[in-house]
Amino acid sequence: MSDIKKYTQANREAWNEAMPHHQKSNADKWDIAFSDKGFSVIKEPELSLIESLNFQGQKIAHVCCNNGVELMSLKNMGAGECVGFDISDEAIQEARERAARVDIACEFVQTDAYDIPEKYHDTFDIVYISIGCLGWMPAIQRFFGKVAALLNEDGELFIHESHPFSEMLPSDDLDNVDPMKIIEPYFKQEPYIDNDGIDYVGKTTYKSKSMYWFVWTLSDILMGIIDNGMKVRHFSEYPDDISTLHGKNQESGPEIPLSYILIAEKE
Repeated sequence: MSDIKKYTQANREAWNEAMPHHQKSNADKWDIAFSDKGFSVIKEPELSLIESLNFQGQKIAHVCCNNGVELMSLKNMGAGECVGFDISDEAIQEARERAARVDIACEFVQTDAYDIPEKYHDTFDIVYISIGCLGWMPAIQRFFGKVAALLNEDGELFIHESHPFSEMLPSDDLDNVDPMKIIEPYFKQEPYIDNDGIDYVGKTTYKSKSMYWFVWTLSDILMGIIDNGMKVRHFSEYPDDISTLHGKNQESGPEIPLSYILIAEKE
């Protein structure tokens, strides 16, 4: 087994373990929300920038789509063919079942991001990446190579993610720690290994299977995009926590970069 596969398969098992915990808290919420025709979770500042892509009718891939709520939202907003990819069997099953229940035409595919089938190459107008994707990727250059392969000749990449700066700060589950104190390195070569579960929805605690989280610097991300034949045409930073992990950092006083939006186009 390759090093990449060792990490991604471990994370797959951890996510399959976590999804039933999420579903206990959130399944009915999303079913009710999407029963309202046209419902969308896409909000500002992301909304205006997504709309600037003129995505109506365009073919969109969501890599690391989890339970599919962002992709279903984009479909409700007028996107064309929509395909979501995620490594978690449980997440994909939830997405498929909900899309069928509320009659939103999205395709959901269970796959390791590095193994997305070649039949999807050169076909998408937009590859969409949302919060909580890049840190699960053990090889960022190779990941963006797959993203570039998915895009058609004029395709664009859209990322809305946590800012790497936030990785240095205490997360909300740490008590009696100054939320503005840097406690972790910015440059970290080895992944974090965690066995404390990932039920950030219901906040339940359980002893989980080992999972691996990788910290990528801004330069890692930017060069991963550039080296794979994409040109960055927009980059904006925000003081908003979109991760559910850094609310205390956001509320602590001075505005700091906690999230960003990046748009790149295939050259």
